[in-house]
Amino acid sequence: MIKLFSLHFFIMQRQTYQNLKRNEAQFLSTTGFSLSCFDGLFLYFEVQRDKYISRYTIAGKERIRPPRVYRNKVFEDTQSMLVFILYYLKNNCLQESQAAMFGMNQPQANVWIHLLKSILLNALNATNSLPCRDFETLQKILQEGQDVFIDGTERSVPRPSDEEVQKEYYSGKKNAYCEKYSHYIVD
Repeated sequence: MIKLFSLHFFIMQRQTYQNLKRNEAQFLSTTGFSLSCFDGLFLYFEVQRDKYISRYTIAGKERIRPPRVYRNKVFEDTQSMLVFILYYLKNNCLQESQAAMFGMNQPQANVWIHLLKSILLNALNATNSLPCRDFETLQKILQEGQDVFIDGTERSVPRPSDEEVQKEYYSGKKNAYCEKYSHYIVD
């Protein structure tokens, strides 16, 4: 006896700021930000986005004509752009999945990821929220008495053959050989 199954496909709701903000717990798990923190970052993000769009096209070419709004635009609003890039950075999903979540194709997602990542970096730089990347800068910040958050990560690596290098890479916490990454974030 052969049984036939009917497949029910569902249409995924396009992720936008307006859809996500209705559920704060989902918003936090999706972007890594509470609504109030998101709104604070958005003020800087919007300024940097407007600055970029006034000078360059989406493709990064020098703008000849003033920007205009198209009916078939990819994002409903600027908040949705910030949600898009925060979602990508927090979840680190494939561009194909990212595109499906936000109602676009993979090449569009690729262009928007690279563009919005640079705009977000400029916005974080404007808020003095970029992580400290070197020891000298960290030492200067600590001497000034600023608050600092330390974020550490360990990633597994193959066991080194040299005994001295093994001691450097061994992690008692993970009981394995790991590379240690530290980020210092100024508040």
